[in-house]
Amino acid sequence: MQTAVSDIDKSVLMELECPACKEYMVPPINFCLSGHNICNKCRPTVPSCSTCKQKFLKTRNVSLENLSRQMKFPCRYSKYGCKDTFPYNAFGEHEAICGYSPQKCPVDHLSFEMKCTWTGISKDVKKHLQTAHKDLCGDYNAQHSLLLPSSNASTYSYKFVFAYNEIFCYCVLNQPETIYVALYYIGPGENYSKYRYKVIVMDKEDMESIVVTHRVRRFTATEDDVFFPKNCLKLHGDLTESFRNEKGELHILMKMLKVVD
Repeated sequence: MQTAVSDIDKSVLMELECPACKEYMVPPINFCLSGHNICNKCRPTVPSCSTCKQKFLKTRNVSLENLSRQMKFPCRYSKYGCKDTFPYNAFGEHEAICGYSPQKCPVDHLSFEMKCTWTGISKDVKKHLQTAHKDLCGDYNAQHSLLLPSSNASTYSYKFVFAYNEIFCYCVLNQPETIYVALYYIGPGENYSKYRYKVIVMDKEDMESIVVTHRVRRFTATEDDVFFPKNCLKLHGDLTESFRNEKGELHILMKMLKVVD
């Protein structure tokens, strides 16, 4: 990984810019009858050269391909502040976890009554949630306590929780026969695999409990699959009914666990 692009590199990168999509060209690179190049993504969909309208050849520009293999490419999110550069076969992996990738507000992913049009970089998501959606946020202190209402009707609960310097969102669907609990990690890359969560159902005297541990999921789900079976844990009503208090409420504790390498 490098963090500087010289003037010479900039001029070469200009030559490696695809005239159709303006992304950088990497092998394979084809050209038209007049010698203008096109990237491998645009080649199947662009019928003729956007510069001269000539037909594209099946011949590859080997010299330009060799040049691209030696280059360090800036992240596509450099305009948002990322200064890292990578070889052509590594920048895709970086961009998948780049902290400067534009993010939509997490509220807009779920079936909340409200919608949010905010878009920003990953490092600003927490500040946005705390500012624009303060009532949906909560700090985490060893555990998070939930009191679910009577199961006579379906209720949907959610909360953004800040723990381990990360952002999580828990979603609970309380139905007459089944309770669904899901915890999502909001962040780049595969970091979600580092976390688990434990759900503890307590009786009114705190004498008995149900304890279930489940994997945290990455926050890419839409409202249609938030409670998809593999994304959440299920607590059947006949198992939890005896744990409800006189009002029919159910006390649940949620603990977030970081997996030790």
